[in-house]
Amino acid sequence: MKLNVKLLTGLILSHLVNEVIGSDSGIDEDNSIDADSNSIGNAIVEQQLNVEQVYNSEKDDSSSVEILNEINDIAEDLIEIVDEGDHTENETTKIQEKSRPIQFYSDFGKFHNEEYLEIKPLKGNNVLFSFNFAVNSTTELYPEQDSTLHYDVFSKSLGSIMSSTNTRELHLRFGHGWYDAEFNGKLANNGETSGGTGVELWASIESQDKEKAKQEWKKLANYLSGMFCASFNFIDSSISSYPVNLFRHDHSLLENISLKDSLFDIRSALPREPVCTENLTPFLKLLPTKGKAGISTLLSGNKVFNAEWSSMSVDVVTHCTDYENCQYIMTQTINLILNVPKILERNEMPIPKPIPGSKLRCDTSKVFDAYNCFPLPPSAESHYDLIDLFGKVIEGGSLIASSPSKVCIDVDLNNYQIEFLTLAPVFTYKSEGKICMILESDAEYNIRLNTNDSGQVENVESPPIFASRSLSGFSQDNGGFRLDVYNPSDEDMDLIIFETLPWFVRLYLHSMTLTLTSEANQILKICQVNDPLISDYIKEIVYNPAIDREAPTHFELLVKLPAHTKMKLSFDFDKAMLLYAEYPPDANHGFELEPAIFALIDKDTRKVNYIMRTTTSLLTLPTPDFSMPYNVIIFTATVMSVLFGSLFNLMIKKTVTEEEFEKVAAQSFISKIKAKIFGIFNC
Repeated sequence: MKLNVKLLTGLILSHLVNEVIGSDSGIDEDNSIDADSNSIGNAIVEQQLNVEQVYNSEKDDSSSVEILNEINDIAEDLIEIVDEGDHTENETTKIQEKSRPIQFYSDFGKFHNEEYLEIKPLKGNNVLFSFNFAVNSTTELYPEQDSTLHYDVFSKSLGSIMSSTNTRELHLRFGHGWYDAEFNGKLANNGETSGGTGVELWASIESQDKEKAKQEWKKLANYLSGMFCASFNFIDSSISSYPVNLFRHDHSLLENISLKDSLFDIRSALPREPVCTENLTPFLKLLPTKGKAGISTLLSGNKVFNAEWSSMSVDVVTHCTDYENCQYIMTQTINLILNVPKILERNEMPIPKPIPGSKLRCDTSKVFDAYNCFPLPPSAESHYDLIDLFGKVIEGGSLIASSPSKVCIDVDLNNYQIEFLTLAPVFTYKSEGKICMILESDAEYNIRLNTNDSGQVENVESPPIFASRSLSGFSQDNGGFRLDVYNPSDEDMDLIIFETLPWFVRLYLHSMTLTLTSEANQILKICQVNDPLISDYIKEIVYNPAIDREAPTHFELLVKLPAHTKMKLSFDFDKAMLLYAEYPPDANHGFELEPAIFALIDKDTRKVNYIMRTTTSLLTLPTPDFSMPYNVIIFTATVMSVLFGSLFNLMIKKTVTEEEFEKVAAQSFISKIKAKIFGIFNC
């Protein structure tokens, strides 16, 4: 007869639970698996989770360790029997009689891959979803030309790009939408995985000198342009900067070896780049599951980019213990904020239509009839699940991983109810105040959240700083901008302000003015750049002026911001004239300036504790009349055609009288033929 694998595994797991766990571990000995029960398949996974709990709690027990180490041996025997096809009941009995435990065969621990999803309700019926993935692979720092590298679950294409361009660190950011820090609170992962609007790229390249590093940088940008379907190929020296304090490589990753050449840190950004599904698809292809299993099955372009705000990041670093033992460590993250009422409304009405009168929520305490309705505020009740928000469920956990996939929900259990909707046994636990669920099977997982008061959100942590940037002035040839930053804490802060402006924005550093105000908007101090007191607040200035069409304006400020204080930095700049061909097709729209970056650093180590980006700024430049050349061409061509026609007729034609014309016309060949034809008919 055909071997029932679930039955066989259930019998052996039953023996394992009674042999290893017993009643001393909080599990009833009578909770064995009946071979004739229809629910044996579901009981297997439940018993497996119990075994793992006991194993984790009794790692010091040598007897338990020895028994659990025999699991793989029994798994191999089971696989051999399954591969043989048909078997007898005696073979099943032999396996059952072995007094050794077994658990499900899986690849957990074989591949270096992890994934984690965090769900966090925010104010205003918004929900934050943070998808986190981590993959690493072994490599060599200086492989030979004809050597073969094995990447395991790491992307071979990305590994080849980094190897061919001598890139030791690579960081990508894709941003879409606007993040409201006052409303949504602190950025996920302290802003380390969040980007500004558009795309951002920085890397550490090993090279002999700066010129060769530029060549490798250009090559890297072209490779990534094709890989991620983005406009990285437009990156050149005119928009590339060399960071000094921020976006530097991690020295601790390569501290055990001596590099052959120097490392050059280069950064660039494209704030006009639209982020869409074309960028998400290559992102998913980097994952071992390719978006077909695990938490990545929720990700689809029509949902991710319909979010209020979304950010994608790819970070790859090289960690070496020696030249032949190195690792590519890649972390991928997608953070997005979804507005629940908007998504539910879009699900109900994909094509926007007026709300039917029967569904209007009117304030009956005011004038209310067939023609008047004062709407009530949105309902505080909220009920939604993954299908409502993403149109799909999680298609099981990732089986190619070092540990099972997990989903954590950061909510107040006094206000929210969580339902785990799945056919598989659910294993949950608490971690740092969050409710987490382990995805160990290939079953479908759905999560539903219910609350009667969605406005009561207590777990939203306020960001440590608030910052913004704005433009001033209305002239066509000059202007200014201001940077505002607020410290709401009780301690002084050290900040790094990082700014890169295009070459046609000619910044005047001597025009910098610093203004300190209290929380009550009372002016405390105003300092000019040449004022000695300004050194109390600006500790360091890194400034690289722009070079026309060759390098951007780049400056970094190390600022000390007092507690409960607002700081305003203002600058003046001139607008350079561009060549006709340097304007984009929509020149009247303006030019996007990449976001300013504010980083909160540790006072001693200068390690970044929190980083944020402002929104992009729209700069208008004097725009030429692009229609003028076409008007001139059309007018000139018209005049020339009229004059040419008249002159041409005068040059090749002769003026004769009417009598001469008739005489000549009568002698023409055509006239003679006509005369003969008319003569025939007249006869």
